[in-house]
Amino acid sequence: MKSKTLPAWARLVCTAAAALVFLLVYEWAVYGVPLGRIYLPASAWSDEVYYAKQLSAVVTHGVPQGYFGFNESHAEIGRFAAWGPAAFYLYAIPGLIFRGQNAFLYCNLFWVLAGWLCFVWGTRLDWKRQLLFGVGIAALNAPVRYVFSAMQEPLHYALVLAVLGLAAGIRRGCRHAGAVWAALFVLCAAATLVRPYNAAGTLVLMKKFYAPYLFANVDLGAVEELLHGHFWAAVRSVYYKLLGAWQQLGQEIADGTRVGSCYLLLFALLLVTLACVIWNAAHKQPVFWKVCALVVTLVVFLALMLMYRPGEASRHTIVYDLLLLAALVAEQPPLTAAAAPVLLAVLSVAGIRMTTARGDSDTSTFTMPVYNAGLSQEVADLQTALTESQTRLTSDDPWDHVCAYALGGGSHFGMLYAVPDGMGLQFDEDTYLLDPANEIHSRYVMANTDSDVAQYLEENGWALLYEGTSAAVYECG
Repeated sequence: MKSKTLPAWARLVCTAAAALVFLLVYEWAVYGVPLGRIYLPASAWSDEVYYAKQLSAVVTHGVPQGYFGFNESHAEIGRFAAWGPAAFYLYAIPGLIFRGQNAFLYCNLFWVLAGWLCFVWGTRLDWKRQLLFGVGIAALNAPVRYVFSAMQEPLHYALVLAVLGLAAGIRRGCRHAGAVWAALFVLCAAATLVRPYNAAGTLVLMKKFYAPYLFANVDLGAVEELLHGHFWAAVRSVYYKLLGAWQQLGQEIADGTRVGSCYLLLFALLLVTLACVIWNAAHKQPVFWKVCALVVTLVVFLALMLMYRPGEASRHTIVYDLLLLAALVAEQPPLTAAAAPVLLAVLSVAGIRMTTARGDSDTSTFTMPVYNAGLSQEVADLQTALTESQTRLTSDDPWDHVCAYALGGGSHFGMLYAVPDGMGLQFDEDTYLLDPANEIHSRYVMANTDSDVAQYLEENGWALLYEGTSAAVYECG
């Protein structure tokens, strides 16, 4: 927003208020759940509780008191799982203010508003372009859904907007350039640490500070070959990995899955941005930020294809959808009456496909979790039982402060929000838990009483600590 009568700080306050109102009204209008009725334990996304509990451990204890991991594993250094600990210490900044089961969601709102403000400040967007940017985000849909969740994606939205905004401010000759450069360096470092697509950082962080995942969801084969001096082996690894990823992308797009829709949207925005660059260059118009956005997006896309499986990488592409959209809105000369509706129509179709296309996740994935009184009471009852059990313990062994979740045990993973703050979580496969050769280190295991895991635990002397409609928890005898 731009006004001749308001100082800069007042304009930013108005911008923040307008952005917050936009997000809240959009969420309510599209998903039908007001902010106060959103209840994360009822969510269909299992990752959320894993992130939320790592944040609450940092806020309440500084570090987790128990191990976070998969199949009874833990990091070589520290007690965090994937993407820790950097992301959770960043989230702890607003997390010191926002508490409760929806704290992660409120932190996401905080970060997105902060990134939006940096973007507006640096690029000096007027209210019309801000409105166009908001309409573009609304057309995409998925970014707003992620904001109202306990997923980490909104932090990356904020970081990419803030980096673009600060860089634009430096380029236009803002005051206090030294301080802005320092802030830009910090933001770039943070973006690398919380989602390390650069290979060297990934190797160090994943091998030392992350708990091993259930499967190798990040492929570092080519990087490791290079580090061992095997250049041609690395080249072959890159070729076959990209070939396989491209074939899978083609299949996902042909099948009309949600994963395919994510990539279709990215490709559409890449083509739109490239067309604008060619047109603008031919007419002596600015292209710098659009070219930067294109280069960054293409480099990261290749990194995603090399390091991830296309399915897991698909939601990360939304960050670069926003980068391309932001670059277009910030730098593109005033859009013609015909061009704006066409672009928004493309975004709308892609956004609808992304959130409604069939995929591996169930059909309720993009619905908003609403408050459930019965589930809330069960969470409270289980939390009481676990708190009393923990109070009786005098052991400092981290494993005595861990609750494992049997992935096929039939319990609702939202019940893990009942785990007292500071405790660790393990996501364990049933086949792992049922194998006598594998020692179960966790003191507690969540699995329904009629499951194979529960029967195995009972046969091995585990005691039933809690049983409810949504979950049961066993304690090591």
